[in-house]
Amino acid sequence: MNMKKPAFIFLFWIQAGFLFAQLNDSYHFLDLPVGARVAGLGGVIASSTDQDVNLFLSNPALLDSADDNHVSWSHLGYYADVKYNTLAYAKTFERAGTFGIGIQHLGYGTIDSYDPAGNSVGTFDASETAVVISHSHQLGLFKLGANLKYAYSGIYTYHSSALAMDIGGSFIHPEKELVVSILFKNLGFVMSDYSDTSDSSLPTDLQVGLTFKPEHMPFRFSFTGHNLLHPSENYFDESMNDGTEEPGVVDRFFRHVNIGTEILFSPNFNVRLGYNHQVRKELSLSEKSGLSGMSLGVMARVKAFELSYTFTTYHVDGGRSYFTITSNLNRVFKKKSII
Repeated sequence: MNMKKPAFIFLFWIQAGFLFAQLNDSYHFLDLPVGARVAGLGGVIASSTDQDVNLFLSNPALLDSADDNHVSWSHLGYYADVKYNTLAYAKTFERAGTFGIGIQHLGYGTIDSYDPAGNSVGTFDASETAVVISHSHQLGLFKLGANLKYAYSGIYTYHSSALAMDIGGSFIHPEKELVVSILFKNLGFVMSDYSDTSDSSLPTDLQVGLTFKPEHMPFRFSFTGHNLLHPSENYFDESMNDGTEEPGVVDRFFRHVNIGTEILFSPNFNVRLGYNHQVRKELSLSEKSGLSGMSLGVMARVKAFELSYTFTTYHVDGGRSYFTITSNLNRVFKKKSII
């Protein structure tokens, strides 16, 4: 393994924490974008007017009966050997309603291990995994949903586990393409910690979302307020002394706003654009910002399959690619008539 790999992993941990400015929390992999769609719209989504089985992992109130028997797999190749994979599946039952099951897995690869004297003592693996069970229920113009999540984190001989819930609600306009959502995310507790002296906690969050499509326009807009339980938390390090000014009122406000736009060329093809101001301000270099905080994605549907790709930039060092493939199993296994 290249000796630069531990530095890459350390950088990842810093970025995951900065994304939501909750530097004392653990389990930040739970807040990574699930799927190329969410990544393409800026990385934080609490509302949507379109169908996507992955969205219940962002907000359980977005789980819909239209996702019945849809399955999706997403992959992100991060730094070095760090890989992020997610799996989502939904099934609708006549009496029980719609349920979803998902898996989020972040693997850090195989890491070289050394003793205090610098001698190699082999290798070890590190990874984090969450298993999610979701359910939603519609009440008129409102939809309520909940995710139950078991999260596990392990590095070398240290392990931690937690139980968390997401509780979401959405208002769906009866005539217009308009959805307003609210989400309480990662409510729960740590069941076992890495050590007796560890003090891990879940990255709880309050999010509100608005998605709408103006009539006669091929655009769909999404605005998401995030980290609203901690409105005053904004990363700024005075000790850096690099000429960066402390965030002002407007800057601090927009660090809690994620903006996403979909350009709808047809029902089977669209382009996604996203901007996350917090990522841009907290992961840019003072002398160079590049495309930090920006993302660009595309989606194409071909028969029973939907293919999505997003190029998202967290840091000036370069962007990362999300791939998602979604399939409607009802169409894949549809029986052909013999008459």
